[in-house]
Amino acid sequence: MKELVVVSGKGGVGKTTVSASLSFLFAREHLGAVIADADVDTPSLHIVLGFKPEKHEEAHLSKKARVDPSKCTRCGTCVRTCPYGALELEPDGVPKPIWYLCEGCGACRVVCPSGAIEIVPARTGELLEGTTCYGQPMITAQLEVGEHNSGLLVSQVRLKAKAIAADRDAELLLVDGAPGIGCPVVSSLVGADAALVVVEPTPESLKGALRVLQVAKHFGLETAAVLNKYDLSSFWHEAEERLAQGGAPVLARVPYDPAVVDALAQVRPVVELHPSSRASKALVGLAGALRDFLGL
Repeated sequence: MKELVVVSGKGGVGKTTVSASLSFLFAREHLGAVIADADVDTPSLHIVLGFKPEKHEEAHLSKKARVDPSKCTRCGTCVRTCPYGALELEPDGVPKPIWYLCEGCGACRVVCPSGAIEIVPARTGELLEGTTCYGQPMITAQLEVGEHNSGLLVSQVRLKAKAIAADRDAELLLVDGAPGIGCPVVSSLVGADAALVVVEPTPESLKGALRVLQVAKHFGLETAAVLNKYDLSSFWHEAEERLAQGGAPVLARVPYDPAVVDALAQVRPVVELHPSSRASKALVGLAGALRDFLGL
């Protein structure tokens, strides 16, 4: 099995559009693929692929402070010590943790003279397992509002997806990664086989792409790129040259196409809704190039 992660370096460049189209095309070609959405902060791939959840599982990967009022002496030491301002005094003098500010660092527990505070596991989010409307197994997750351990949740998504892929003897695990270069992206890339970087023909998009390429190369991944809406700017020439220099040859150039906008509005992959469109033809070419790139 090969694991391909679709990344972008910044948001809004068409990463999920590319992932959704590849998912549909691989299903049509009967390539055994498992799909994972690793953008747990703002998951959206499941919407385009008509995801039908079958299993729900809570993830408790965070930690929070909990106060036992019966032991509390109401000294206020914990409130003054908390580096995040995550404790406030109630009218009766008992400190109350503010869950969305608490990082679970344990400083309050250390300084509490009466042992009234403990650090306990807290709900980080929810894992969802199911099937796309194209018959592909899919794993996604939703981060709890205000939570910070998105990287840990991404790791859980990938672990579950890999287990399903192994059980089904799948040829490919296709991961739609988070934008940027932060913890969720690192958790998406580490241990994968290859990364496909989606880039728009703008200096800002290229800068983000080159940064995420550095992360992918650090973890030893094979890398390639796709230029999305390439014909909106002549900058695509420079972008393609610099991507190649960075070790990510451009496998396809996808033109700007109103058919993509229509497909997004109808929450369907453009390659399914408008198969004869210019963008769809380029994405079909990308799917073929990726099969060669991955050796599938």
